[in-house]
Amino acid sequence: MEPSHTAPLDPTNRPESRAINISTGSGRRRVRVVGLLLLGLATAVVGFSPPATGQDGGGSLEELRSKRDRVQAQQAEQASQVDALQASAAEAQSALATLNSQVNAQRDRVEEAERAVAQAEDEQAKAEAAQAQAQRELDALHADLRDVAVDAYISAGGSNSNRVVQTASAGSANEAVQMRTLLSVKAGERSDLIEDYRTVQDDLALQRLVAIEAAERARSQRQVVQDRLDELADAQDQQQAYAAQVEARVEAALAEAQSLAAVDAELASAITSRETELARAVAAQRATETARDEARSAQGLETLSSPTPAPSGSVAPPPVTGSGEIVDAGGIRVHRSIAGNVAALLGAAAADGVPLSGSGYRDSARQIELRRQHCGSSAYAIYQASASSCSPPTARPGSSMHERGLAIDFRNCNSRGSACYQWLSANASRFGLFNLPSEPWHWSTTGQ
Repeated sequence: MEPSHTAPLDPTNRPESRAINISTGSGRRRVRVVGLLLLGLATAVVGFSPPATGQDGGGSLEELRSKRDRVQAQQAEQASQVDALQASAAEAQSALATLNSQVNAQRDRVEEAERAVAQAEDEQAKAEAAQAQAQRELDALHADLRDVAVDAYISAGGSNSNRVVQTASAGSANEAVQMRTLLSVKAGERSDLIEDYRTVQDDLALQRLVAIEAAERARSQRQVVQDRLDELADAQDQQQAYAAQVEARVEAALAEAQSLAAVDAELASAITSRETELARAVAAQRATETARDEARSAQGLETLSSPTPAPSGSVAPPPVTGSGEIVDAGGIRVHRSIAGNVAALLGAAAADGVPLSGSGYRDSARQIELRRQHCGSSAYAIYQASASSCSPPTARPGSSMHERGLAIDFRNCNSRGSACYQWLSANASRFGLFNLPSEPWHWSTTGQ
């Protein structure tokens, strides 16, 4: 019979050496433990993990996720290039929705990575607790084996038990061999202790490897969290920059509708309804992020939203043109600095058979009163809070060029196919007026 190659029962054996020694053992439990040890060692050392494939076989799940993320990032970049001030309401709302979706997706990815960190840390803690328990069991079995060895030696008539006890206690390299020789005197007595000792040694080595692998995975996932936080910050910057554009558009359009009401009440109502939808989209996204942050705070987690930029301007009322500087130009009240140009424009249009009329200057007093009703009575609420924070959304005083007498809404210019628009498109720039592309009727010194 070939001599047994069983490893010495040394409780101080290192996991890597145990993985080699116990591989010669027998029994299904031993094979399972060895397999787990080798798999854990491979994972900890080289980061091995079986490739996960998509259902369509077109690549790993990670590759498919990366492709999806790249597509989303490209769509968000394209959306951020849409000019919210000049695009149609539908285009602006679509771009805003794309950027909002990107922010929400990035938040999901951060939280997914955070969960992976928490899971790895939990597994590490459990493995370390199991490792401590296995060590305690090993120490107890070691004491039992020492007692059995001493008892066997004494029972066999040995006279040097003190030396054997000291040798066992010292944990020398020959301890297991000496114990096995002594135990052979009483064949079969407490033989289960030896197998238990080996098994616990295997478990201890396994838990050490599990703890190492979990710690490495936690470290790696913490870096993933940081990378995804950076990506989230970039997405939020894009989103907030575009939301600011949308709010500037909403401010101008709502103020425009207020001015246009005297010329075309139906059109003014349509503009208000359209821009209110945009304002609500901005407010809804902010409410969604606030709710998610509140949920995180309740769990003791750090919030993920970037601070919303404070609106520009001071708490004092914005400067608007005084009534003393507003004059009549061909029936349209405008600032005196452009009155000559407007009168010349109206004369030229009439000479070409396109008589023009419209409304220009509007006092901001009404807008201040509306803000007081819809937004609040404080100076901040009236002059600084965004239009989307009001119910219903209401433009800030001073946000319209009409309040400065530098814009005109022309009648009969509701479409680009109208004779009014066609003539203005060809000639207005000669007189210092420019069109806001999303509103065929609106012409001002800045095109806004």
